[in-house]
Amino acid sequence: MSKLYKIASTIGRSHNVNDDDVLSVKTALENLGYYEKPEWGVTPYPDLAMFSGIERFQTDNGLKTDGVIKPGGPTEIALAARSPSYKCPKCGAFHGGVAGKLCPDCASKAS
Repeated sequence: MSKLYKIASTIGRSHNVNDDDVLSVKTALENLGYYEKPEWGVTPYPDLAMFSGIERFQTDNGLKTDGVIKPGGPTEIALAARSPSYKCPKCGAFHGGVAGKLCPDCASKAS
């Protein structure tokens, strides 16, 4: 799996989700044409459009269509393989997800 893009916890309709994971997934889906950013912008809250985008991405990529992304799972791996990479503004490491955001290592050290 690419080390450039990782989520911390499972994303699904019946899961408690990590705000940073939601932002990363929405941004990755938007970049790939599977999520349309609302007029008020991308929020860290899961929404129907995000889950629909996950399901369409899964269907289009021959994955189990369940709207769930697990850390290290097939959907995360496929999303990472198709996502652009960004540099962490603190350490300069490349990561997937949101441009201008800290990489997971720097973010965990800042907490």
